[in-house]
Amino acid sequence: MKNKKAKIGCGIIILLFFCGIFYLWNIITWEGNRDLGNLSNSCNEKYEINITHYSEFEPNQSLRFNILKDNKKIEKFGKTFAATNNMDESLESFEIHCFDNILYVTWKNEHKPLIMFDVKNEHLYPENRKNINYKNELFERIIEGNPKLKID
Repeated sequence: MKNKKAKIGCGIIILLFFCGIFYLWNIITWEGNRDLGNLSNSCNEKYEINITHYSEFEPNQSLRFNILKDNKKIEKFGKTFAATNNMDESLESFEIHCFDNILYVTWKNEHKPLIMFDVKNEHLYPENRKNINYKNELFERIIEGNPKLKID
């Protein structure tokens, strides 16, 4: 009887040890990525913008955007990031708009585009962040459709 209880106790300890190792491995390797989903607009259904919440350890909500064409990621853009100060993590918190062949995403009813994508030329801001003229050109085109928009 003693031997049987000792074996069960050792088995439980070994099981807890491996569960602890697995849990620590998950914590160390976890990046906090959570796919929120894809946004599309009826003006151009060929393109979608995928939004991923990048990390829960940031004070702001870090977001990664991927441009999809026919449900496939356009690889030339790599990772495009933006952030909001809000922690609501649902796709319904974002709005996608389209004007003059430019798709742009805003946070809820705010008037600042987080990302702007020129469908015709396949150019993306903030991917082209260093090119201020490009940023201004895109913004000047979309502000014609929504004069309330603002940009940093």
